[in-house]
Amino acid sequence: MMNKYELKRTLLDFFFPNRCPVCNKVIGRMDYICNDCADKFQYCGKEETLCGGRLISVCRYNSGTEPIVLGAKRNRDGSKLSFMAYTLMQKITESFDTLPDVLLPVPIYRTDKAKKGYCHTEKICREISELTGIPTVTAVVKIKKTAQQKSLGREQRLTNLKGCFAVTNENTLKGKHVLVIDDVTTTGSTLTEIYHTIENCDPAAVDFAVFART
Repeated sequence: MMNKYELKRTLLDFFFPNRCPVCNKVIGRMDYICNDCADKFQYCGKEETLCGGRLISVCRYNSGTEPIVLGAKRNRDGSKLSFMAYTLMQKITESFDTLPDVLLPVPIYRTDKAKKGYCHTEKICREISELTGIPTVTAVVKIKKTAQQKSLGREQRLTNLKGCFAVTNENTLKGKHVLVIDDVTTTGSTLTEIYHTIENCDPAAVDFAVFART
């Protein structure tokens, strides 16, 4: 008998055939990438530290992975979102002996979410939750519209994000091992600002996981 996650993927596949996130070829409903692309996909084994916590990443951000990120971020491409969630889940479960208590998606500004109709990081987190049982908490919101980080220099990135996040539910973070999830990181400025936003909530630990690292 299928579980809820398998049933969801079966129903989605009926209306929107599951496709390889790299080459767009139709694949099995429970697959995440075709065999040919899986053989070529380059994973990242490097682990870093950030704000006293661990920063883990699935892969490098390059010409091969950019279409996956942009398809998930801009086009609500379910196959790409699922691939990002699945590979992040694999990275998380192999990196932590004891899984984090909660997943915290890096939020986007409310007008951006209204325009797109979704927040890609939240969707990724919720799929990871379905796979692992780790709850997703949307305890942080973005309260200030900011310029795109990729268009700015290192110093500008830091000032651009200053004070742009706020905690909405401190109790969901207090005493918890929090894993912050984002799609891409370059300088770590966004993740650092999230950390400074939640550190007064007294989390037990804060670590970070991203799909792609530039």
